[in-house]
Amino acid sequence: MDCYAVEQMNTRPSAVARLLETLAQVFMGGTEPSPHLDLDEMPDRLKRDLGFLDGREPHYEDDRLA
Repeated sequence: MDCYAVEQMNTRPSAVARLLETLAQVFMGGTEPSPHLDLDEMPDRLKRDLGFLDGREPHYEDDRLA
């Protein structure tokens, strides 16, 4: 039986990586997506993919049958 040990290396990010991360936060900070999920605006195919619909077309009442 083989036994492998996984060692984590604790390295600090380089100065360039920290600079790029800071710049990304500054320029992308105000463009975060909305935390709300609007089901009325979502297309039926996406609702079906997410499990909100059962895969059938919506049922419409027909006034001619009454």
